[in-house]
Amino acid sequence: MFLESYTDLELIKQAELARMKRFATSLLVLVTLIYIASSLFEAQYTWLEFVSATAEAGMIGAVADWFAVTALFRHPLGLKIPHTAIIPNRKNAIAEQFGLFVQQNFLSEEVISSKIRAMQLSRRVATWITERQNARAIAEQVTTGIAGIVKVMNDDDIQTLIEKKVQARIRDTSFAPIIGDLLSFITSGQRQQDLFDSGVKFGLFVLEDSDSDIKEKVVQETPWWFPSSVDRAIYERIVRSASKTLYEMQVDIFHPIRRRMVKMMEQFMEDLKHSPEIAHKEVSIKEELLSQPAIRDFTTSLWTDIKQALLSQSENPDAELKQAIEDAVVQFGEAILSDKALAAKIDGWAEDSARYLIRTYGHEVADLISDTIEGWDPRATSERIEIQIGKDLQFIRINGTVIGGLAGLLIHTLSLAPAWLGWSPG
Repeated sequence: MFLESYTDLELIKQAELARMKRFATSLLVLVTLIYIASSLFEAQYTWLEFVSATAEAGMIGAVADWFAVTALFRHPLGLKIPHTAIIPNRKNAIAEQFGLFVQQNFLSEEVISSKIRAMQLSRRVATWITERQNARAIAEQVTTGIAGIVKVMNDDDIQTLIEKKVQARIRDTSFAPIIGDLLSFITSGQRQQDLFDSGVKFGLFVLEDSDSDIKEKVVQETPWWFPSSVDRAIYERIVRSASKTLYEMQVDIFHPIRRRMVKMMEQFMEDLKHSPEIAHKEVSIKEELLSQPAIRDFTTSLWTDIKQALLSQSENPDAELKQAIEDAVVQFGEAILSDKALAAKIDGWAEDSARYLIRTYGHEVADLISDTIEGWDPRATSERIEIQIGKDLQFIRINGTVIGGLAGLLIHTLSLAPAWLGWSPG
């Protein structure tokens, strides 16, 4: 609880307060003794009347100011005089007024905005984060924070979430139109000719690579009594015709077979984009794919791999993740310093955010101050406040003694002035 113990600084202030109290009280005792002594010998020494008047007024001033200062914190001499012990008796009212005072004078939007503008917050932060050791510390804190979050996460919940997200993304994505657009791009313009050139080369390669298979197939399909020369002629005719057709398709964009192939390809790409049958088939394929154990194993192991990677990166002082974050922080700071528009925008965000917080939660701060003070013990609160400001208040007592004495001396002197000037009443 508040006020149950004093800090070292408060103990020092308490000792200073006690010393100032002793000094002010000693001054009161001194002028009292002077007044007594001067009163006793005033008849013998006329000039002592000035000393007596000074000491008397100083005494009165000292006592009056002692009463005023003491009345703030307690009842003077324990006497419950009205309007004394002001702080303990009016603690709650003072708390409410203090909270309102802080809100109106320190937590106003204008004050906070002016302070933020004067701070040039973006440049200060940018200058700080461009220093490598600071950026490294930020990267360290970020990776440590990520690792801490990862450790407390429930693995089963995260794995289930990833599995649902992957499945939902696969189900919601239509791949057939994407494939159709991709094929349209591949087969458009000069790329169509390049595609046919590649197709011709591939066809010729297949013919050459399948030479023995074609010969064997011809022998199998012809009667046994055909001469081998006839089989060879049939083989050569087949290969020659196929090669010729391929070359013709390559050089003649209006070749019938090529036109039919282009038309079939265009229809296929159009079906990929708009055919309900293909869309339905795609759904069936995706559902079949999602039911495969391999997909489930992948989504299950994905979180494990991510978690292990993050933990290893956070534990390794030379990890790539830390270095990447550090470089990004430094680059961001350099960008702010080199771009005045960006710096101004960040300052604007900070100012707007501060205004919003003050506008939304400023009264909460005032209530917190008021509620906290109201919860303090009245007597202990008074003592703590006296420790903080009582030393300065003792100067009121000292000044009251000195000024009171001088005022007494002046008044006594003025009261004797007519006699010195030969004036008489009437």
